[in-house]
Amino acid sequence: MIRLLIVDNERLIVESLLDLFRQSDKLEIEAFGVYSGQEALEMLERMKFDIVLSDIRMPGLDGLELQKEIVRQWPWCKIIFLSGYDEFQYIQQVMRNGGVEYLLKMEGPDAILRAVEKASAQLYAAGESKAFIQRAESQMRMARPLLINDYLLEVLQGDRQSLRGMPDKFAQWECPLDARQDVLLVMGRVDDWRDKLGVSDRELMLYAIQNIAEELWTASARCLTVRFERNKLLWLLQPSGENDISIESALRHMHRTMETVQISCRQTLKLSVSLAASASFLPWDQVAEQFSALTQLLGRGLGMGKELILLDDRRARMDKVEVQFHQVRSQLGKLPAMAAYLENGQKEHFMIEFDKLAALPAAANQDDTLKLEIYYSTATLFLSYMNRWELHKVIGRMIDLAKLVKYDAHSSWHEALSYLSQLAECLFEQKHNDHIYSEDDLVKHIRLYVEHNLAGDLSLTRIGEVVGYNPYYLTKLYRRITNEALTDFIASVRLAKARKLLEQGDVIVQDISKSIGFMTEHSFYRFFKKATGLTPQEYRERQSVSKKDNEK
Repeated sequence: MIRLLIVDNERLIVESLLDLFRQSDKLEIEAFGVYSGQEALEMLERMKFDIVLSDIRMPGLDGLELQKEIVRQWPWCKIIFLSGYDEFQYIQQVMRNGGVEYLLKMEGPDAILRAVEKASAQLYAAGESKAFIQRAESQMRMARPLLINDYLLEVLQGDRQSLRGMPDKFAQWECPLDARQDVLLVMGRVDDWRDKLGVSDRELMLYAIQNIAEELWTASARCLTVRFERNKLLWLLQPSGENDISIESALRHMHRTMETVQISCRQTLKLSVSLAASASFLPWDQVAEQFSALTQLLGRGLGMGKELILLDDRRARMDKVEVQFHQVRSQLGKLPAMAAYLENGQKEHFMIEFDKLAALPAAANQDDTLKLEIYYSTATLFLSYMNRWELHKVIGRMIDLAKLVKYDAHSSWHEALSYLSQLAECLFEQKHNDHIYSEDDLVKHIRLYVEHNLAGDLSLTRIGEVVGYNPYYLTKLYRRITNEALTDFIASVRLAKARKLLEQGDVIVQDISKSIGFMTEHSFYRFFKKATGLTPQEYRERQSVSKKDNEK
Protein backbone atom coordinates (compact mmCIF):
# COMPACT_ATOMS: atom_id res chain seq x y z
CA MET A 1 0.00 0.00 0.00
CA ILE A 2 1.46 3.35 -1.15
CA ARG A 3 0.54 6.41 0.93
CA LEU A 4 0.38 9.65 -1.10
CA LEU A 5 0.19 13.25 0.15
CA ILE A 6 -1.17 15.90 -2.24
CA VAL A 7 -0.16 19.51 -1.48
CA ASP A 8 -1.70 22.51 -3.26
CA ASN A 9 -3.15 25.80 -2.08
CA GLU A 10 -6.00 25.44 -4.62
CA ARG A 11 -8.70 23.34 -2.93
CA LEU A 12 -10.33 22.26 -6.21
CA ILE A 13 -7.06 20.78 -7.50
CA VAL A 14 -6.49 18.84 -4.28
CA GLU A 15 -10.02 17.43 -4.29
CA SER A 16 -9.86 16.49 -7.99
CA LEU A 17 -6.54 14.69 -7.51
CA LEU A 18 -7.84 12.87 -4.43
CA ASP A 19 -10.77 11.57 -6.47
CA LEU A 20 -8.45 10.63 -9.33
CA PHE A 21 -6.27 8.42 -7.12
CA ARG A 22 -9.12 6.96 -5.11
CA GLN A 23 -10.74 5.72 -8.32
CA SER A 24 -7.53 4.40 -9.89
CA ASP A 25 -7.35 0.61 -10.34
CA LYS A 26 -3.68 0.55 -11.34
CA LEU A 27 -2.18 1.17 -7.91
CA GLU A 28 -3.06 0.45 -4.30
CA ILE A 29 -2.89 4.03 -3.08
CA GLU A 30 -4.19 5.77 0.02
CA ALA A 31 -4.33 9.48 -0.79
CA PHE A 32 -4.49 12.47 1.57
CA GLY A 33 -4.71 16.17 0.78
CA VAL A 34 -3.55 19.40 2.45
CA TYR A 35 -3.63 23.02 1.32
CA SER A 36 -0.25 24.45 2.37
CA GLY A 37 3.39 23.51 2.83
CA GLN A 38 3.11 23.92 6.59
CA GLU A 39 0.12 21.54 6.76
CA ALA A 40 2.16 19.06 4.74
CA LEU A 41 4.99 19.13 7.26
CA GLU A 42 2.52 18.55 10.08
CA MET A 43 1.01 15.55 8.23
CA LEU A 44 4.48 14.15 7.55
CA GLU A 45 5.23 14.37 11.26
CA ARG A 46 2.07 12.40 12.13
CA MET A 47 2.32 9.52 9.66
CA LYS A 48 4.65 7.94 7.11
CA PHE A 49 4.16 8.95 3.47
CA ASP A 50 5.82 7.31 0.48
CA ILE A 51 5.16 9.98 -2.18
CA VAL A 52 4.45 13.72 -1.99
CA LEU A 53 2.74 15.33 -4.98
CA SER A 54 3.15 19.08 -4.50
CA ASP A 55 2.65 22.42 -6.18
CA ILE A 56 5.75 24.64 -6.29
CA ARG A 57 4.35 28.16 -5.92
CA MET A 58 2.37 28.35 -2.68
CA PRO A 59 1.95 31.09 -0.06
CA GLY A 60 4.18 30.71 2.99
CA LEU A 61 6.27 27.55 2.77
CA ASP A 62 6.58 26.90 -0.98
CA GLY A 63 7.21 23.58 -2.70
CA LEU A 64 10.98 23.97 -2.97
CA GLU A 65 11.33 24.73 0.74
CA LEU A 66 9.05 21.77 1.50
CA GLN A 67 11.24 19.57 -0.69
CA LYS A 68 14.37 20.52 1.26
CA GLU A 69 12.68 19.57 4.55
CA ILE A 70 11.47 16.26 3.13
CA VAL A 71 14.92 15.37 1.80
CA ARG A 72 16.44 16.26 5.18
CA GLN A 73 13.96 14.46 7.43
CA TRP A 74 12.36 11.74 5.26
CA PRO A 75 14.95 10.90 2.59
CA TRP A 76 13.11 7.75 1.44
CA CYS A 77 10.03 9.81 0.44
CA LYS A 78 9.63 10.41 -3.31
CA ILE A 79 8.64 13.90 -4.49
CA ILE A 80 6.72 14.89 -7.63
CA PHE A 81 6.17 18.56 -8.44
CA LEU A 82 3.12 20.00 -10.21
CA SER A 83 3.24 23.52 -11.55
CA GLY A 84 1.30 25.84 -13.77
CA TYR A 85 4.60 27.37 -14.91
CA ASP A 86 7.04 25.91 -17.41
CA GLU A 87 10.11 27.64 -16.02
CA PHE A 88 13.59 26.25 -16.57
CA GLN A 89 14.98 27.59 -13.28
CA TYR A 90 12.36 25.64 -11.30
CA ILE A 91 13.05 22.43 -13.22
CA GLN A 92 16.79 22.88 -12.68
CA GLN A 93 16.43 23.43 -8.93
CA VAL A 94 13.98 20.52 -8.52
CA MET A 95 16.40 18.09 -10.15
CA ARG A 96 19.32 19.47 -8.15
CA ASN A 97 17.40 18.95 -4.90
CA GLY A 98 16.42 15.40 -5.77
CA GLY A 99 12.84 15.67 -7.14
CA VAL A 100 11.49 12.59 -8.90
CA GLU A 101 9.65 14.41 -11.64
CA TYR A 102 8.38 17.82 -12.71
CA LEU A 103 4.92 18.02 -14.30
CA LEU A 104 2.77 20.79 -15.66
CA LYS A 105 -0.80 20.82 -14.39
CA MET A 106 -2.03 21.15 -17.97
CA GLU A 107 -0.51 17.75 -18.88
CA GLY A 108 -3.62 16.04 -17.53
CA PRO A 109 -4.50 13.12 -15.23
CA ASP A 110 -2.83 10.36 -17.26
CA ALA A 111 0.58 12.04 -16.99
CA ILE A 112 0.10 12.47 -13.23
CA LEU A 113 -0.88 8.80 -12.82
CA ARG A 114 2.16 7.71 -14.82
CA ALA A 115 4.46 9.84 -12.66
CA VAL A 116 3.08 8.32 -9.46
CA GLU A 117 3.32 4.82 -10.95
CA LYS A 118 6.98 5.52 -11.77
CA ALA A 119 7.70 6.73 -8.23
CA SER A 120 5.88 3.68 -6.79
CA ALA A 121 7.95 1.34 -8.96
CA GLN A 122 11.13 3.01 -7.70
CA LEU A 123 9.97 2.51 -4.10
CA TYR A 124 9.24 -1.19 -4.67
CA ALA A 125 12.56 -1.63 -6.48
CA ALA A 126 14.38 0.05 -3.59
CA GLY A 127 12.90 -2.54 -1.25
CA GLU A 128 14.70 -5.23 -3.22
CA SER A 129 17.87 -3.27 -3.88
CA LYS A 130 21.36 -4.28 -2.92
CA ALA A 131 21.50 -1.71 -0.12
CA PHE A 132 18.44 -3.23 1.55
CA ILE A 133 19.83 -6.73 1.15
CA GLN A 134 23.12 -5.64 2.66
CA ARG A 135 21.29 -4.10 5.63
CA ALA A 136 19.31 -7.30 6.09
CA GLU A 137 22.53 -9.32 6.02
CA SER A 138 24.07 -6.97 8.58
CA GLN A 139 21.06 -7.38 10.86
CA MET A 140 21.25 -11.13 10.40
CA ARG A 141 24.90 -11.10 11.47
CA MET A 142 23.93 -9.14 14.59
CA ALA A 143 21.13 -11.63 15.36
CA ARG A 144 23.27 -14.75 14.86
CA PRO A 145 24.52 -15.02 18.46
CA LEU A 146 20.93 -14.92 19.74
CA LEU A 147 19.75 -17.43 17.13
CA ILE A 148 22.58 -19.82 17.99
CA ASN A 149 21.99 -19.39 21.72
CA ASP A 150 18.26 -20.15 21.42
CA TYR A 151 18.89 -23.10 19.13
CA LEU A 152 21.50 -24.68 21.41
CA LEU A 153 19.21 -24.23 24.42
CA GLU A 154 16.65 -26.35 22.54
CA VAL A 155 19.34 -29.01 21.99
CA LEU A 156 20.40 -28.87 25.65
CA GLN A 157 16.78 -29.26 26.76
CA GLY A 158 16.50 -32.52 24.82
CA ASP A 159 14.67 -31.46 21.66
CA ARG A 160 15.55 -34.33 19.32
CA GLN A 161 14.03 -32.56 16.33
CA SER A 162 16.59 -29.77 16.60
CA LEU A 163 19.48 -32.21 16.11
CA ARG A 164 18.37 -33.16 12.61
CA GLY A 165 19.33 -29.97 10.83
CA MET A 166 22.35 -29.10 12.97
CA PRO A 167 25.07 -29.18 10.25
CA ASP A 168 23.02 -26.90 7.99
CA LYS A 169 22.17 -24.50 10.81
CA PHE A 170 25.80 -24.30 11.95
CA ALA A 171 26.88 -23.55 8.37
CA GLN A 172 24.12 -20.96 7.87
CA TRP A 173 24.95 -19.13 11.11
CA GLU A 174 28.74 -19.52 10.72
CA CYS A 175 28.90 -21.31 14.06
CA PRO A 176 32.50 -22.08 15.12
CA LEU A 177 31.57 -25.62 16.23
CA ASP A 178 31.40 -28.78 14.13
CA ALA A 179 28.08 -30.67 14.25
CA ARG A 180 29.89 -33.93 13.35
CA GLN A 181 32.48 -33.72 16.13
CA ASP A 182 32.08 -34.61 19.83
CA VAL A 183 31.91 -31.74 22.29
CA LEU A 184 32.96 -31.00 25.88
CA LEU A 185 30.55 -29.19 28.22
CA VAL A 186 31.75 -26.78 30.90
CA MET A 187 29.18 -25.06 33.11
CA GLY A 188 30.00 -21.89 35.05
CA ARG A 189 28.12 -20.33 37.94
CA VAL A 190 28.62 -17.04 39.75
CA ASP A 191 28.58 -18.13 43.39
CA ASP A 192 27.94 -14.75 44.94
CA TRP A 193 27.41 -11.35 43.36
CA ARG A 194 29.31 -8.43 44.85
CA ASP A 195 27.29 -6.00 46.93
CA LYS A 196 25.59 -3.12 45.13
CA LEU A 197 25.67 -4.82 41.72
CA GLY A 198 22.41 -4.03 39.92
CA VAL A 199 20.83 -6.07 37.12
CA SER A 200 22.66 -4.23 34.33
CA ASP A 201 25.99 -4.53 36.20
CA ARG A 202 25.47 -8.27 36.58
CA GLU A 203 24.80 -8.59 32.86
CA LEU A 204 28.10 -6.82 32.17
CA MET A 205 29.89 -9.14 34.59
CA LEU A 206 28.50 -12.20 32.81
CA TYR A 207 29.80 -10.82 29.52
CA ALA A 208 33.17 -10.22 31.17
CA ILE A 209 33.30 -13.84 32.43
CA GLN A 210 32.31 -15.04 28.95
CA ASN A 211 35.11 -13.00 27.36
CA ILE A 212 37.74 -14.19 29.86
CA ALA A 213 36.84 -17.85 29.35
CA GLU A 214 36.64 -17.59 25.54
CA GLU A 215 40.01 -15.83 25.36
CA LEU A 216 41.66 -18.55 27.44
CA TRP A 217 40.03 -21.53 25.68
CA THR A 218 40.17 -20.32 22.07
CA ALA A 219 43.96 -20.38 22.21
CA SER A 220 43.71 -24.12 21.51
CA ALA A 221 40.03 -24.89 21.03
CA ARG A 222 36.85 -23.88 19.26
CA CYS A 223 34.52 -22.38 21.84
CA LEU A 224 30.92 -21.22 21.99
CA THR A 225 29.12 -19.75 25.02
CA VAL A 226 25.46 -20.40 25.81
CA ARG A 227 23.79 -18.11 28.32
CA PHE A 228 21.02 -19.43 30.56
CA GLU A 229 19.54 -18.41 33.90
CA ARG A 230 20.77 -15.25 35.60
CA ASN A 231 24.05 -16.50 37.00
CA LYS A 232 25.11 -19.35 34.73
CA LEU A 233 26.99 -19.87 31.49
CA LEU A 234 27.75 -22.98 29.48
CA TRP A 235 30.78 -23.37 27.24
CA LEU A 236 30.83 -25.91 24.42
CA LEU A 237 34.39 -26.85 23.47
CA GLN A 238 36.00 -28.82 20.66
CA PRO A 239 39.71 -29.28 19.75
CA SER A 240 40.69 -26.69 17.18
CA GLY A 241 42.64 -29.19 15.08
CA GLU A 242 45.34 -26.60 14.44
CA ASN A 243 47.85 -28.21 16.79
CA ASP A 244 48.90 -31.79 16.25
CA ILE A 245 47.84 -33.05 19.69
CA SER A 246 45.79 -36.04 20.73
CA ILE A 247 42.18 -35.89 21.93
CA GLU A 248 43.36 -36.90 25.42
CA SER A 249 45.88 -34.03 25.53
CA ALA A 250 43.27 -31.55 24.33
CA LEU A 251 40.86 -32.79 27.01
CA ARG A 252 43.46 -32.41 29.78
CA HIS A 253 44.32 -28.90 28.61
CA MET A 254 40.65 -27.83 28.63
CA HIS A 255 40.15 -29.24 32.13
CA ARG A 256 43.27 -27.49 33.43
CA THR A 257 42.19 -24.18 31.88
CA MET A 258 39.13 -24.22 34.16
CA GLU A 259 41.34 -23.26 37.09
CA THR A 260 42.85 -20.37 35.10
CA VAL A 261 39.35 -19.10 34.26
CA GLN A 262 38.38 -19.25 37.92
CA ILE A 263 41.50 -17.39 39.09
CA SER A 264 41.15 -14.70 36.39
CA CYS A 265 37.54 -14.03 37.43
CA ARG A 266 38.56 -13.71 41.07
CA GLN A 267 41.51 -11.39 40.39
CA THR A 268 40.04 -9.29 37.57
CA LEU A 269 36.35 -9.13 38.43
CA LYS A 270 36.45 -9.88 42.18
CA LEU A 271 33.88 -12.62 41.60
CA SER A 272 33.69 -16.15 42.98
CA VAL A 273 32.96 -18.59 40.15
CA SER A 274 32.39 -22.37 40.24
CA LEU A 275 32.90 -24.63 37.24
CA ALA A 276 31.73 -28.14 36.40
CA ALA A 277 32.65 -30.08 33.25
CA SER A 278 31.93 -33.37 31.57
CA ALA A 279 34.72 -35.90 32.02
CA SER A 280 35.05 -36.50 28.26
CA PHE A 281 33.93 -35.34 24.86
CA LEU A 282 30.38 -36.40 24.02
CA PRO A 283 28.35 -36.86 20.83
CA TRP A 284 25.68 -34.20 20.30
CA ASP A 285 22.81 -36.58 21.02
CA GLN A 286 24.10 -37.00 24.61
CA VAL A 287 24.63 -33.34 25.51
CA ALA A 288 21.10 -32.94 26.93
CA GLU A 289 21.70 -35.67 29.55
CA GLN A 290 25.12 -34.20 30.36
CA PHE A 291 23.66 -30.69 30.66
CA SER A 292 21.08 -32.02 33.12
CA ALA A 293 23.82 -33.82 35.08
CA LEU A 294 26.00 -30.69 35.34
CA THR A 295 23.01 -28.61 36.45
CA GLN A 296 22.32 -31.17 39.17
CA LEU A 297 26.00 -31.35 40.12
CA LEU A 298 26.15 -27.58 40.76
CA GLY A 299 22.75 -27.54 42.42
CA ARG A 300 23.10 -29.81 45.44
CA GLY A 301 25.53 -31.50 47.79
CA LEU A 302 29.13 -30.48 47.18
CA GLY A 303 27.91 -28.25 44.37
CA MET A 304 26.49 -25.80 46.91
CA GLY A 305 29.98 -24.66 47.91
CA LYS A 306 32.03 -21.81 46.41
CA GLU A 307 34.84 -21.69 43.85
CA LEU A 308 34.42 -25.36 42.99
CA ILE A 309 35.93 -27.20 40.06
CA LEU A 310 34.02 -30.43 39.47
CA LEU A 311 34.20 -33.15 36.84
CA ASP A 312 31.16 -35.30 36.16
CA ASP A 313 32.26 -38.90 35.64
CA ARG A 314 28.75 -40.31 35.58
CA ARG A 315 28.98 -41.29 31.95
CA ALA A 316 31.40 -44.02 32.89
CA ARG A 317 28.92 -45.55 35.34
CA MET A 318 25.61 -44.34 33.91
CA ASP A 319 23.08 -47.17 34.00
CA LYS A 320 19.57 -47.40 32.60
CA VAL A 321 18.00 -45.73 35.66
CA GLU A 322 20.39 -42.78 35.37
CA VAL A 323 19.55 -42.31 31.69
CA GLN A 324 15.83 -42.47 32.46
CA PHE A 325 16.23 -39.86 35.21
CA HIS A 326 17.77 -37.37 32.80
CA GLN A 327 15.11 -38.10 30.19
CA VAL A 328 12.42 -37.35 32.77
CA ARG A 329 14.08 -34.07 33.79
CA SER A 330 14.59 -33.09 30.17
CA GLN A 331 10.94 -33.68 29.29
CA LEU A 332 9.69 -31.81 32.36
CA GLY A 333 11.92 -28.96 31.30
CA LYS A 334 9.71 -28.55 28.24
CA LEU A 335 6.73 -27.32 30.25
CA PRO A 336 7.53 -23.66 29.37
CA ALA A 337 7.48 -24.63 25.69
CA MET A 338 4.10 -26.30 26.22
CA ALA A 339 2.81 -23.09 27.81
CA ALA A 340 3.95 -21.19 24.70
CA TYR A 341 2.21 -23.73 22.42
CA LEU A 342 -1.02 -23.24 24.38
CA GLU A 343 -0.68 -19.46 24.24
CA ASN A 344 -0.12 -19.51 20.48
CA GLY A 345 -2.86 -22.04 19.71
CA GLN A 346 -0.40 -24.70 18.46
CA LYS A 347 -2.50 -27.69 19.46
CA GLU A 348 -0.55 -30.37 17.59
CA HIS A 349 2.80 -29.40 19.13
CA PHE A 350 1.24 -29.17 22.59
CA MET A 351 -0.35 -32.62 22.40
CA ILE A 352 2.90 -34.23 21.18
CA GLU A 353 4.75 -32.95 24.25
CA PHE A 354 1.81 -33.81 26.53
CA ASP A 355 1.82 -37.42 25.27
CA LYS A 356 5.56 -37.64 25.98
CA LEU A 357 4.96 -36.40 29.53
CA ALA A 358 2.13 -38.91 30.01
CA ALA A 359 4.38 -41.78 28.97
CA LEU A 360 7.20 -40.93 31.40
CA PRO A 361 6.04 -42.83 34.52
CA ALA A 362 5.69 -46.12 32.67
CA ALA A 363 8.98 -45.68 30.79
CA ALA A 364 10.90 -44.69 33.92
CA ASN A 365 9.21 -47.35 36.07
CA GLN A 366 8.83 -44.83 38.90
CA ASP A 367 6.30 -44.51 41.69
CA ASP A 368 3.42 -42.08 42.10
CA THR A 369 5.61 -39.11 43.02
CA LEU A 370 6.51 -38.56 39.35
CA LYS A 371 2.86 -38.86 38.37
CA LEU A 372 1.98 -36.20 40.95
CA GLU A 373 4.70 -33.87 39.63
CA ILE A 374 3.51 -34.29 36.04
CA TYR A 375 -0.15 -33.86 36.95
CA TYR A 376 0.22 -30.75 39.09
CA SER A 377 2.80 -29.15 36.79
CA THR A 378 0.37 -29.48 33.88
CA ALA A 379 -2.55 -28.36 36.06
CA THR A 380 -0.60 -25.24 37.10
CA LEU A 381 0.08 -24.49 33.43
CA PHE A 382 -3.66 -24.69 32.66
CA LEU A 383 -4.62 -22.61 35.71
CA SER A 384 -2.15 -19.88 34.79
CA TYR A 385 -3.54 -19.72 31.26
CA MET A 386 -7.18 -19.57 32.41
CA ASN A 387 -6.37 -16.88 34.99
CA ARG A 388 -4.66 -14.74 32.36
CA TRP A 389 -7.58 -14.91 29.96
CA GLU A 390 -10.37 -15.08 32.59
CA LEU A 391 -11.71 -18.36 31.20
CA HIS A 392 -12.87 -20.10 34.37
CA LYS A 393 -16.59 -19.51 33.80
CA VAL A 394 -16.49 -20.41 30.11
CA ILE A 395 -14.38 -23.55 30.55
CA GLY A 396 -16.27 -24.45 33.74
CA ARG A 397 -19.40 -24.92 31.63
CA MET A 398 -17.52 -27.44 29.48
CA ILE A 399 -15.66 -29.48 32.12
CA ASP A 400 -15.61 -29.88 35.93
CA LEU A 401 -12.73 -27.63 37.02
CA ALA A 402 -13.01 -28.70 40.67
CA LYS A 403 -11.07 -31.85 39.74
CA LEU A 404 -8.15 -29.89 38.35
CA VAL A 405 -6.49 -29.34 41.74
CA LYS A 406 -7.47 -32.75 43.16
CA TYR A 407 -5.40 -35.59 41.81
CA ASP A 408 -7.22 -37.98 44.17
CA ALA A 409 -10.53 -37.14 42.45
CA HIS A 410 -9.42 -39.42 39.61
CA SER A 411 -9.64 -43.17 40.10
CA SER A 412 -6.47 -43.92 38.13
CA TRP A 413 -3.48 -42.38 36.39
CA HIS A 414 -5.14 -43.13 33.05
CA GLU A 415 -8.30 -41.25 34.12
CA ALA A 416 -6.22 -38.29 35.34
CA LEU A 417 -4.44 -38.10 31.97
CA SER A 418 -7.75 -38.35 30.14
CA TYR A 419 -9.09 -35.43 32.20
CA LEU A 420 -6.03 -33.25 31.44
CA SER A 421 -6.26 -34.13 27.76
CA GLN A 422 -9.96 -33.24 27.70
CA LEU A 423 -9.24 -29.91 29.40
CA ALA A 424 -6.54 -29.17 26.81
CA GLU A 425 -9.08 -29.86 24.05
CA CYS A 426 -11.54 -27.45 25.68
CA LEU A 427 -8.92 -24.70 25.94
CA PHE A 428 -7.84 -25.04 22.32
CA GLU A 429 -11.45 -25.15 21.14
CA GLN A 430 -12.22 -21.97 23.09
CA LYS A 431 -9.15 -20.26 21.66
CA HIS A 432 -10.22 -21.20 18.14
CA ASN A 433 -13.76 -19.91 18.73
CA ASP A 434 -12.46 -16.67 20.24
CA HIS A 435 -10.32 -16.18 17.14
CA ILE A 436 -13.31 -16.67 14.82
CA TYR A 437 -15.57 -14.44 16.90
CA SER A 438 -12.87 -11.78 17.09
CA GLU A 439 -12.48 -11.76 13.31
CA ASP A 440 -16.26 -11.64 12.80
CA ASP A 441 -16.53 -8.72 15.22
CA LEU A 442 -13.74 -6.90 13.37
CA VAL A 443 -15.48 -7.28 10.01
CA LYS A 444 -18.84 -6.17 11.49
CA HIS A 445 -17.18 -3.14 13.10
CA ILE A 446 -15.53 -2.11 9.83
CA ARG A 447 -18.68 -2.56 7.76
CA LEU A 448 -20.81 -0.68 10.26
CA TYR A 449 -18.35 2.23 10.29
CA VAL A 450 -18.25 2.37 6.47
CA GLU A 451 -22.04 2.24 6.12
CA HIS A 452 -22.52 5.08 8.63
CA ASN A 453 -19.67 7.28 7.37
CA LEU A 454 -19.95 7.26 3.57
CA ALA A 455 -19.74 11.05 3.48
CA GLY A 456 -16.87 11.15 5.97
CA ASP A 457 -13.27 9.97 6.20
CA LEU A 458 -13.03 6.42 4.81
CA SER A 459 -9.28 6.39 4.37
CA LEU A 460 -7.63 3.14 5.43
CA THR A 461 -5.67 5.11 8.01
CA ARG A 462 -8.89 6.39 9.61
CA ILE A 463 -10.55 2.96 9.55
CA GLY A 464 -7.38 1.50 11.09
CA GLU A 465 -7.56 4.07 13.89
CA VAL A 466 -11.24 3.22 14.52
CA VAL A 467 -10.63 -0.54 14.90
CA GLY A 468 -7.10 -0.31 16.34
CA TYR A 469 -5.06 -1.89 13.52
CA ASN A 470 -2.20 -0.77 11.30
CA PRO A 471 -3.85 0.18 7.96
CA TYR A 472 -1.49 -1.98 5.88
CA TYR A 473 -2.06 -5.04 8.07
CA LEU A 474 -5.80 -4.28 8.21
CA THR A 475 -6.16 -4.47 4.41
CA LYS A 476 -4.41 -7.85 4.33
CA LEU A 477 -6.41 -9.18 7.29
CA TYR A 478 -9.74 -8.02 5.85
CA ARG A 479 -8.99 -9.67 2.49
CA ARG A 480 -7.96 -12.93 4.21
CA ILE A 481 -11.15 -13.06 6.28
CA THR A 482 -13.63 -11.97 3.59
CA ASN A 483 -11.86 -12.79 0.29
CA GLU A 484 -12.64 -9.21 -0.71
CA ALA A 485 -10.52 -6.06 -0.78
CA LEU A 486 -11.63 -3.44 1.73
CA THR A 487 -11.57 -0.76 -0.97
CA ASP A 488 -13.90 -2.95 -3.10
CA PHE A 489 -16.33 -3.23 -0.17
CA ILE A 490 -16.32 0.55 0.31
CA ALA A 491 -16.97 1.02 -3.41
CA SER A 492 -19.85 -1.50 -3.35
CA VAL A 493 -21.54 0.26 -0.40
CA ARG A 494 -21.18 3.62 -2.14
CA LEU A 495 -22.63 2.19 -5.34
CA ALA A 496 -25.57 0.59 -3.52
CA LYS A 497 -26.48 3.83 -1.78
CA ALA A 498 -26.06 5.83 -4.99
CA ARG A 499 -28.46 3.47 -6.80
CA LYS A 500 -30.99 3.71 -3.98
CA LEU A 501 -30.93 7.52 -3.95
CA LEU A 502 -31.12 7.73 -7.75
CA GLU A 503 -34.13 5.42 -7.77
CA GLN A 504 -35.93 7.70 -5.31
CA GLY A 505 -35.90 10.43 -7.97
CA ASP A 506 -36.10 13.46 -5.67
CA VAL A 507 -32.41 13.85 -4.73
CA ILE A 508 -30.20 15.83 -7.09
CA VAL A 509 -27.02 14.17 -8.36
CA GLN A 510 -24.76 16.75 -6.71
CA ASP A 511 -26.20 15.93 -3.27
CA ILE A 512 -25.93 12.18 -3.93
CA SER A 513 -22.28 12.68 -4.87
CA LYS A 514 -21.52 14.43 -1.57
CA SER A 515 -23.55 12.00 0.53
CA ILE A 516 -21.42 9.04 -0.54
CA GLY A 517 -18.06 10.77 -0.15
CA PHE A 518 -17.15 12.22 -3.56
CA MET A 519 -15.62 15.66 -3.53
CA THR A 520 -16.67 16.54 -7.07
CA GLU A 521 -19.67 15.60 -9.18
CA HIS A 522 -17.37 14.71 -12.08
CA SER A 523 -15.61 12.05 -9.96
CA PHE A 524 -18.96 10.54 -9.02
CA TYR A 525 -20.02 10.40 -12.67
CA ARG A 526 -16.79 8.61 -13.61
CA PHE A 527 -17.13 6.13 -10.70
CA PHE A 528 -20.79 5.35 -11.42
CA LYS A 529 -20.38 4.89 -15.18
CA LYS A 530 -17.40 2.63 -14.70
CA ALA A 531 -19.42 0.42 -12.30
CA THR A 532 -22.73 0.34 -14.21
CA GLY A 533 -21.99 1.39 -17.78
CA LEU A 534 -24.46 4.26 -17.35
CA THR A 535 -24.25 7.85 -16.19
CA PRO A 536 -26.26 8.61 -13.02
CA GLN A 537 -28.90 10.43 -15.10
CA GLU A 538 -29.20 7.54 -17.57
CA TYR A 539 -29.60 5.10 -14.69
CA ARG A 540 -32.30 7.27 -13.07
CA GLU A 541 -34.22 7.55 -16.35
CA ARG A 542 -34.11 3.79 -16.95
CA GLN A 543 -35.31 3.08 -13.43
CA SER A 544 -38.14 5.58 -13.89
CA VAL A 545 -39.24 3.93 -17.17
CA SER A 546 -39.01 0.48 -15.59
CA LYS A 547 -41.11 1.60 -12.63
CA LYS A 548 -43.83 3.01 -14.91
CA ASP A 549 -43.88 -0.19 -16.95
CA ASN A 550 -44.34 -2.23 -13.78
CA GLU A 551 -47.24 -0.01 -12.68
CA LYS A 552 -49.18 -0.55 -15.94
